[in-house]
This record gives sequence, C-alpha cells and structure tokens, in this order.
Amino acid sequence: MDDRKKNKEAEKVTITPSDESTSEKGHLFGLDETIESIKDAISDFESGKILNIAIIAPSYAGKSVLVDEIVNIYSHEVTKVSFSSIITDKEEIPLSEDQSKIMIFDNCHYLYMRKIGGFEVLHAFLNMVLEQDARLCISTWNIHSWNYLGRVLDIRKYFPVQIKIPPLNSSQMKEFLLSEYEDGEILFVNDVEAEDKQIFHVVKKPLAEKATHGRIKLYTLKVNYVALRSLLMNKGTPDETAESIIIKEITRISRGNPGVAKKLWKKWLEYPIIKTSNIDKFSPSINIDVDSRFILYLILSMGYIKKCELNNIMNWKCSVDDIRINMILFELLNQELIQINDEYYSIRADKLHLVTKYLEDCRLVW
Repeated sequence: MDDRKKNKEAEKVTITPSDESTSEKGHLFGLDETIESIKDAISDFESGKILNIAIIAPSYAGKSVLVDEIVNIYSHEVTKVSFSSIITDKEEIPLSEDQSKIMIFDNCHYLYMRKIGGFEVLHAFLNMVLEQDARLCISTWNIHSWNYLGRVLDIRKYFPVQIKIPPLNSSQMKEFLLSEYEDGEILFVNDVEAEDKQIFHVVKKPLAEKATHGRIKLYTLKVNYVALRSLLMNKGTPDETAESIIIKEITRISRGNPGVAKKLWKKWLEYPIIKTSNIDKFSPSINIDVDSRFILYLILSMGYIKKCELNNIMNWKCSVDDIRINMILFELLNQELIQINDEYYSIRADKLHLVTKYLEDCRLVW
C-alpha cells in the first residue's frame, strides 16, 4: 500500500486509544438518563451479558458530546474508532490490538452505500461485532440510516441495546439556550400584533410526477404558531409570555434538537433582544425533482458527504451523471437547504426540520 493511499485512509478513520480522554466537553442537557442507560448496559456486560449498544440520533442532536462523555467516564477501558467518510474497503475497518474492554465505533452510517453492492463493508463490520465476545461494542448511527438499515438488514438484532438521544422539552431548551447568559441578560419582546398577522397560510407541495413531467399539487394549510400564540395571549392567557412563546417555537421547529435550536437562536437573536417578530416567518416550500430528493436524502442520512461519494452512489442511474449532480447540488445550495464545508455537503442546521418534514412527506424517510 503506497503512502498516498495510507494518508487517504487515515483521513477516513481516527482511533482514540485507551487512557486518552477528551479534554473539551459540551453541554449534556437532557442526556442524564441516556448516560445512565449506557452505564447500565456496560454494567450488564461486566456481569457476563453481551449487549452491544447502538446510539442513534439525527444530525446536530449531541451524539458527539454523548460519546465524548462515555470516553471520559471509561477513559482507561475504551478505544474509539471514528469514521469521517464513506468506507469502501473492509480492510479499512481497524480493530485495535490493545485489550480495551469497550470499543466505540462512531458514525457507522459511513459503512454502507445505498446502492446495489453497497453493503459489503457493513456486512464485514457486523460479522466482526458478532465475533467480539470479549468486548462490548458501542456504535453510533445517523437515525435515518439506522431506520433504513433496520428494514433492509434487520440491523437491530446486532445491537440489542438501542438508545435514541431524546429531544429537549421546552424547559430543558430554555436552560440550554440561556446557559451562557446571566439572569436577565436577554430581553424577550413580543412585538407581534396577532390581529394583523395571517394565522393560516396556504402551501402547495408536489405530491408526485407523471411520465409527462407534470406534477400533482397538494394544498395544505400552514399555521403561523407565533401569531396564534400571540392571539391567545391577548385573549386572556397572561402566563404565555414573550419568553415562553419564543422558547416553545424554537423547541417546536427544532423538534427539540439542541444543535438546530442553537442555530435558530443565533439567527433570530439581536443581542441582547430577541423578538417574536424575528421568528414570525413562513418556511419556504421545497419544490425539487425526484433525483434531487434522493440526493437530499443521501445528504441527510449521511450527515456529511462529498460529491465524489454522491457520484459513486448515483452511478447506477443512467440519467444522473457528474454534470447532473453538479446542477442538483447548485440548486440545493441556491435554495439554502444544504451547505458545503471542506468538500463535505450537509443539511443546514436551520433547515433540518424543513428538509426532514419534506422527505417524510415524500416517504423517503420515516
């Protein structure tokens, strides 16, 4: 193996050996019960049970913070292997030669490609997991990849303990968002006059495409929750303050995802003031074709993916070549649904809720 290939593989896989803990920790809001569940599974392993663990989460939900906390707690007993790009050769899956009791494999959704013949590496990994009777394997997965693999490979049977990172509720979200500020530092202002705001808004979405390239439109009503809450507040619900309106709206839009919520907060905050009018905006509808939807799904389910990897997955479709993929990525960037950083495409945090809901409606994710 030449040095260039070795360097390329090193970029895809990072090994953190035992005794090396993570120095910087993030916020662990809402993860106390999750951490206790993982500790219980590790205790069961120590008592003789082999219960491999799968940690499942959408992008931005705090999976990395959770894994780093486990590494810190069991720093002398754990080796972490992190995948940062799609693995195409099963020989690239390392198994540390030390005798760490716990093996963490982070970002296991990089071990497959959603295409014909794209599961060889994943099958090799799953067989390796079954052979590790002297070690506990903890794996982490993007929730959309996990749901897909659960249906096509019944992957749940390899990891009897499945832990989904829970969304934050409104009170946890308030604590999370305000944790870096002093009491009273942020001023919440309700400047929305509900009577002058449209509470219901008609949205049309493409439901399907015909062979003629015509589209069937589905018309739905979208609710302006900020205006509705303001209306209710003005009608005699004094406990619904500007603060509670804004926190509840951020929690609803982000689906309790702390990373998404933080992005929305920073987008709407005009320090030290945040106004209800700042979030009184209708999300744009998404109107893209079938190929674009599938590429958007791939980006969502992988978290981060390079264009060359998209090419590799899409090469079975004769209608989708390199030029077509460039056009699709340009369109998705132009609609501000995705972003690019160091060659990796990802869903914009503030659009994660919109993209997920759209792909759910298209039945590409569930």
